[in-house]
Amino acid sequence: MLYVGCAVWAYDGWAKNFFPPGISKDDRLRAYAARLTGVEINATFYAVPPLPTVQRWAADTPETFRFCPKFPKTITHTAQLRDVKTQTVAFLGVMRALGPRLGPLMLQLPPSFGPTRLLTLRAYLAELPRDVEIAVEIRHEDWFTPENAAKLDAVLAEFGAARVVFDSRPVYASAAPDAVKATEKKPDVPLVAVATRPFVVVRYISSPIRAENDPYLAEWTPRLAAWLKEGRRVYFFAHCPVEELSPGIARDVYRGVSTHHRLPTLPWDDLEPQVADDLSQLTLF
Repeated sequence: MLYVGCAVWAYDGWAKNFFPPGISKDDRLRAYAARLTGVEINATFYAVPPLPTVQRWAADTPETFRFCPKFPKTITHTAQLRDVKTQTVAFLGVMRALGPRLGPLMLQLPPSFGPTRLLTLRAYLAELPRDVEIAVEIRHEDWFTPENAAKLDAVLAEFGAARVVFDSRPVYASAAPDAVKATEKKPDVPLVAVATRPFVVVRYISSPIRAENDPYLAEWTPRLAAWLKEGRRVYFFAHCPVEELSPGIARDVYRGVSTHHRLPTLPWDDLEPQVADDLSQLTLF
Protein backbone atom coordinates (compact mmCIF):
# COMPACT_ATOMS: atom_id res chain seq x y z
CA MET A 1 0.00 0.00 0.00
CA LEU A 2 1.16 3.51 -0.80
CA TYR A 3 0.09 6.14 1.71
CA VAL A 4 0.50 9.75 0.58
CA GLY A 5 -0.15 12.98 2.40
CA CYS A 6 1.21 16.08 4.09
CA ALA A 7 2.51 17.18 7.49
CA VAL A 8 -0.82 18.68 8.60
CA TRP A 9 -4.49 18.35 7.75
CA ALA A 10 -6.01 21.63 8.99
CA TYR A 11 -3.98 24.23 7.11
CA ASP A 12 -6.03 27.41 6.72
CA GLY A 13 -4.66 28.10 3.25
CA TRP A 14 -6.41 24.99 1.90
CA ALA A 15 -9.86 26.45 2.59
CA LYS A 16 -10.23 27.70 -0.97
CA ASN A 17 -8.45 25.11 -3.08
CA PHE A 18 -8.34 21.75 -1.27
CA PHE A 19 -11.27 21.59 1.11
CA PRO A 20 -14.88 21.90 -0.03
CA PRO A 21 -16.19 25.48 0.13
CA GLY A 22 -17.47 26.54 3.52
CA ILE A 23 -16.19 23.53 5.43
CA SER A 24 -15.83 23.97 9.19
CA LYS A 25 -12.50 23.43 10.92
CA ASP A 26 -13.97 20.48 12.80
CA ASP A 27 -14.65 18.70 9.50
CA ARG A 28 -11.26 19.28 7.89
CA LEU A 29 -9.72 15.96 8.91
CA ARG A 30 -12.68 14.08 7.48
CA ALA A 31 -12.36 16.02 4.22
CA TYR A 32 -8.58 15.50 4.13
CA ALA A 33 -8.99 11.74 4.61
CA ALA A 34 -11.53 11.69 1.77
CA ARG A 35 -8.75 12.85 -0.55
CA LEU A 36 -5.37 11.62 0.72
CA THR A 37 -4.45 8.43 2.56
CA GLY A 38 -1.96 9.42 5.25
CA VAL A 39 -0.63 12.30 7.32
CA GLU A 40 2.25 13.10 9.60
CA ILE A 41 1.10 14.32 12.97
CA ASN A 42 3.51 17.19 13.34
CA ALA A 43 1.42 18.58 16.20
CA THR A 44 2.51 15.77 18.53
CA PHE A 45 6.06 17.11 18.34
CA TYR A 46 4.85 20.13 20.31
CA ALA A 47 2.30 18.55 22.66
CA VAL A 48 0.61 15.22 23.29
CA PRO A 49 -3.09 15.65 22.56
CA PRO A 50 -5.79 14.51 24.98
CA LEU A 51 -7.02 10.96 24.52
CA PRO A 52 -10.54 12.03 23.41
CA THR A 53 -8.97 14.11 20.64
CA VAL A 54 -7.05 11.13 19.27
CA GLN A 55 -10.16 8.96 19.52
CA ARG A 56 -12.00 11.54 17.46
CA TRP A 57 -9.22 11.48 14.84
CA ALA A 58 -9.72 7.74 14.49
CA ALA A 59 -13.50 8.13 14.21
CA ASP A 60 -13.14 10.78 11.48
CA THR A 61 -11.01 8.63 9.16
CA PRO A 62 -11.47 5.33 7.33
CA GLU A 63 -9.57 2.24 8.51
CA THR A 64 -7.42 2.50 5.38
CA PHE A 65 -6.05 5.88 6.53
CA ARG A 66 -2.72 6.11 8.40
CA PHE A 67 -1.31 8.59 10.92
CA CYS A 68 2.46 8.85 11.46
CA PRO A 69 2.97 10.82 14.68
CA LYS A 70 6.21 12.48 15.71
CA PHE A 71 7.57 11.80 19.16
CA PRO A 72 7.27 14.88 21.40
CA LYS A 73 10.23 17.24 21.42
CA THR A 74 10.34 17.00 25.21
CA ILE A 75 11.55 13.42 24.64
CA THR A 76 13.77 13.91 21.59
CA HIS A 77 15.11 17.45 21.91
CA THR A 78 14.78 18.55 25.53
CA ALA A 79 15.73 15.31 27.30
CA GLN A 80 17.46 13.84 24.22
CA LEU A 81 16.10 10.34 25.01
CA ARG A 82 17.38 10.21 28.60
CA ASP A 83 15.13 9.39 31.57
CA VAL A 84 11.92 9.70 29.57
CA LYS A 85 10.22 6.38 30.24
CA THR A 86 7.16 7.97 31.85
CA GLN A 87 6.68 10.46 29.02
CA THR A 88 7.18 7.74 26.41
CA VAL A 89 4.66 5.38 27.97
CA ALA A 90 2.11 8.19 28.16
CA PHE A 91 2.69 9.23 24.54
CA LEU A 92 2.43 5.70 23.17
CA GLY A 93 -0.66 5.02 25.24
CA VAL A 94 -2.47 7.96 23.68
CA MET A 95 -1.29 7.11 20.15
CA ARG A 96 -2.54 3.54 20.49
CA ALA A 97 -6.05 4.97 20.48
CA LEU A 98 -5.63 5.29 16.71
CA GLY A 99 -5.85 1.50 16.49
CA PRO A 100 -5.27 0.14 12.97
CA ARG A 101 -4.83 3.70 11.69
CA LEU A 102 -1.51 4.06 13.54
CA GLY A 103 1.41 3.95 11.14
CA PRO A 104 5.12 4.21 11.97
CA LEU A 105 6.04 6.70 14.67
CA MET A 106 8.78 9.15 13.73
CA LEU A 107 11.64 9.68 16.16
CA GLN A 108 13.20 12.92 14.90
CA LEU A 109 16.58 13.51 16.53
CA PRO A 110 17.94 17.05 16.92
CA PRO A 111 20.93 18.23 14.85
CA SER A 112 23.10 18.07 17.95
CA PHE A 113 22.44 14.34 18.42
CA GLY A 114 25.43 12.76 16.72
CA PRO A 115 27.07 9.32 16.52
CA THR A 116 28.72 9.73 19.93
CA ARG A 117 25.18 9.28 21.31
CA LEU A 118 24.56 5.97 19.58
CA LEU A 119 24.40 4.04 22.86
CA THR A 120 21.77 6.47 24.13
CA LEU A 121 19.69 5.84 21.03
CA ARG A 122 20.16 2.09 21.39
CA ALA A 123 19.10 2.15 25.04
CA TYR A 124 15.97 4.12 24.17
CA LEU A 125 14.98 1.84 21.31
CA ALA A 126 15.50 -1.17 23.57
CA GLU A 127 12.84 0.19 25.94
CA LEU A 128 10.20 0.66 23.25
CA PRO A 129 7.53 -2.01 22.75
CA ARG A 130 8.18 -4.16 19.70
CA ASP A 131 4.61 -3.98 18.39
CA VAL A 132 5.01 -0.35 17.26
CA GLU A 133 6.94 0.65 14.15
CA ILE A 134 9.63 3.30 14.56
CA ALA A 135 11.31 5.42 11.89
CA VAL A 136 14.32 7.42 13.09
CA GLU A 137 15.23 10.72 11.43
CA ILE A 138 18.86 11.77 11.84
CA ARG A 139 20.17 15.26 11.17
CA HIS A 140 23.76 15.38 12.43
CA GLU A 141 26.07 15.23 9.40
CA ASP A 142 28.47 12.76 11.04
CA TRP A 143 25.84 9.99 10.84
CA PHE A 144 26.39 9.91 7.08
CA THR A 145 29.98 8.66 7.04
CA PRO A 146 30.19 5.00 5.95
CA GLU A 147 31.45 3.83 9.35
CA ASN A 148 28.81 5.65 11.41
CA ALA A 149 26.04 4.81 8.97
CA ALA A 150 26.87 1.12 9.31
CA LYS A 151 26.80 1.34 13.10
CA LEU A 152 23.47 3.15 13.03
CA ASP A 153 21.94 0.65 10.62
CA ALA A 154 23.05 -2.22 12.85
CA VAL A 155 21.32 -0.70 15.89
CA LEU A 156 18.15 0.07 13.93
CA ALA A 157 18.07 -3.49 12.57
CA GLU A 158 18.48 -4.89 16.08
CA PHE A 159 15.19 -3.30 17.11
CA GLY A 160 13.29 -3.43 13.83
CA ALA A 161 13.46 0.33 13.32
CA ALA A 162 14.01 2.15 10.02
CA ARG A 163 15.56 5.40 8.92
CA VAL A 164 13.27 8.16 7.77
CA VAL A 165 14.22 8.69 4.12
CA PHE A 166 14.65 12.46 4.01
CA ASP A 167 14.99 14.27 0.68
CA SER A 168 15.69 18.00 0.92
CA ARG A 169 17.48 18.25 -2.43
CA PRO A 170 14.62 19.99 -4.26
CA VAL A 171 14.26 22.84 -1.78
CA TYR A 172 18.03 23.39 -1.56
CA ALA A 173 18.39 23.44 -5.33
CA SER A 174 15.64 26.02 -5.77
CA ALA A 175 16.26 29.75 -6.00
CA ALA A 176 12.64 30.61 -5.19
CA PRO A 177 12.43 33.01 -2.21
CA ASP A 178 10.11 30.68 -0.29
CA ALA A 179 12.54 27.81 -0.79
CA VAL A 180 15.53 29.83 0.36
CA LYS A 181 13.67 30.77 3.53
CA ALA A 182 12.70 27.14 4.13
CA THR A 183 16.33 26.01 4.08
CA GLU A 184 16.83 27.89 7.35
CA LYS A 185 14.84 25.14 9.10
CA LYS A 186 15.33 22.07 6.91
CA PRO A 187 18.57 20.08 7.17
CA ASP A 188 20.82 19.72 4.17
CA VAL A 189 21.75 16.06 4.54
CA PRO A 190 22.55 13.37 1.96
CA LEU A 191 19.68 11.34 0.58
CA VAL A 192 19.84 7.72 1.75
CA ALA A 193 17.09 6.06 -0.27
CA VAL A 194 17.34 2.59 1.19
CA ALA A 195 14.49 0.37 2.40
CA THR A 196 15.47 -2.02 5.19
CA ARG A 197 12.13 -2.80 6.88
CA PRO A 198 8.68 -3.87 5.69
CA PHE A 199 7.75 -0.17 5.89
CA VAL A 200 9.39 2.96 4.47
CA VAL A 201 8.74 6.57 5.53
CA VAL A 202 9.75 9.26 3.02
CA ARG A 203 9.72 12.98 3.76
CA TYR A 204 10.06 14.94 0.52
CA ILE A 205 10.84 18.66 0.82
CA SER A 206 9.77 20.11 -2.49
CA SER A 207 10.51 23.22 -4.47
CA PRO A 208 7.52 25.56 -4.78
CA ILE A 209 8.20 25.69 -8.53
CA ARG A 210 6.59 22.74 -10.30
CA ALA A 211 9.17 22.29 -13.03
CA GLU A 212 11.98 22.13 -10.49
CA ASN A 213 10.39 19.07 -8.90
CA ASP A 214 10.03 17.12 -12.14
CA PRO A 215 13.47 15.44 -12.19
CA TYR A 216 13.18 14.42 -8.54
CA LEU A 217 9.67 13.03 -8.88
CA ALA A 218 10.73 11.17 -12.03
CA GLU A 219 13.36 9.52 -9.86
CA TRP A 220 11.02 8.86 -6.93
CA THR A 221 8.06 7.26 -8.67
CA PRO A 222 9.84 4.14 -10.00
CA ARG A 223 11.72 3.79 -6.71
CA LEU A 224 8.50 3.83 -4.71
CA ALA A 225 6.93 1.38 -7.15
CA ALA A 226 9.89 -0.97 -6.72
CA TRP A 227 9.50 -0.91 -2.94
CA LEU A 228 5.80 -1.67 -3.30
CA LYS A 229 6.56 -4.60 -5.58
CA GLU A 230 8.85 -5.94 -2.84
CA GLY A 231 5.82 -6.02 -0.55
CA ARG A 232 6.68 -2.99 1.55
CA ARG A 233 4.27 -0.39 2.91
CA VAL A 234 5.36 3.05 1.76
CA TYR A 235 4.47 6.35 3.43
CA PHE A 236 5.28 9.43 1.32
CA PHE A 237 4.80 12.88 2.82
CA ALA A 238 5.11 16.03 0.72
CA HIS A 239 6.36 19.22 2.37
CA CYS A 240 6.34 22.41 0.33
CA PRO A 241 7.46 25.86 1.53
CA VAL A 242 4.19 27.04 0.00
CA GLU A 243 1.90 24.69 1.91
CA GLU A 244 -1.01 25.30 -0.45
CA LEU A 245 0.85 23.13 -2.95
CA SER A 246 1.68 20.12 -0.76
CA PRO A 247 -1.53 18.12 -1.41
CA GLY A 248 -1.09 18.40 -5.16
CA ILE A 249 2.47 17.10 -4.93
CA ALA A 250 1.26 14.11 -2.94
CA ARG A 251 -1.40 13.38 -5.55
CA ASP A 252 1.12 13.76 -8.41
CA VAL A 253 3.39 11.21 -6.73
CA TYR A 254 0.54 8.73 -6.27
CA ARG A 255 -0.49 9.09 -9.91
CA GLY A 256 3.12 8.73 -11.04
CA VAL A 257 3.65 5.55 -9.05
CA SER A 258 0.42 4.11 -10.44
CA THR A 259 1.96 4.20 -13.91
CA HIS A 260 4.61 1.73 -12.68
CA HIS A 261 2.59 -0.35 -10.23
CA ARG A 262 -1.12 -1.03 -9.99
CA LEU A 263 -2.70 0.91 -7.14
CA PRO A 264 -6.25 1.54 -5.92
CA THR A 265 -7.68 4.83 -7.12
CA LEU A 266 -6.67 7.66 -4.83
CA PRO A 267 -9.77 8.75 -2.85
CA TRP A 268 -9.28 12.29 -4.15
CA ASP A 269 -9.76 11.03 -7.71
CA ASP A 270 -12.92 9.16 -6.70
CA LEU A 271 -14.70 12.38 -5.75
CA GLU A 272 -17.54 13.68 -7.87
CA PRO A 273 -16.10 14.96 -11.17
CA GLN A 274 -17.01 18.59 -10.49
CA VAL A 275 -15.33 18.55 -7.09
CA ALA A 276 -12.24 16.91 -8.54
CA ASP A 277 -12.14 19.50 -11.30
CA ASP A 278 -12.37 22.32 -8.76
CA LEU A 279 -9.47 20.85 -6.83
CA SER A 280 -7.27 20.05 -9.82
CA GLN A 281 -5.71 23.50 -9.72
CA LEU A 282 -3.47 22.25 -6.92
CA THR A 283 -1.39 20.31 -9.42
CA LEU A 284 -1.01 23.23 -11.78
CA PHE A 285 1.54 25.22 -9.80
